[in-house]
Amino acid sequence: MYPFALISIFLLTVRAIYKSKKAIKSIKELIGDKRWLVSFSMIIAFILYITYNTQYDNSEESKKVKTALKKAILAFIIAIFAEMGLTIAPFWLVFVLSYYLEGWI
Repeated sequence: MYPFALISIFLLTVRAIYKSKKAIKSIKELIGDKRWLVSFSMIIAFILYITYNTQYDNSEESKKVKTALKKAILAFIIAIFAEMGLTIAPFWLVFVLSYYLEGWI
């Protein structure tokens, strides 16, 4: 059931972005900002680094780092939604993630 819920949230969010001129304008502004792109690239590199280094490690410290990374990714997604002016999508995202994917929130 949870793949349906996640796909539904994704598709409804994409539809909301497509229908909102403010959201499209915000995306274009973010992508056009070189400082933001550099920071975004650093975030992606950090996520990949942490994922690679904790891939086979099941220590307590590794679990804490993975949990923190999951929450940071969720916070980043919510910040992007806020930048685009989407106020309903974060509610459904948090609801679906907390219900179906234990440990993300």
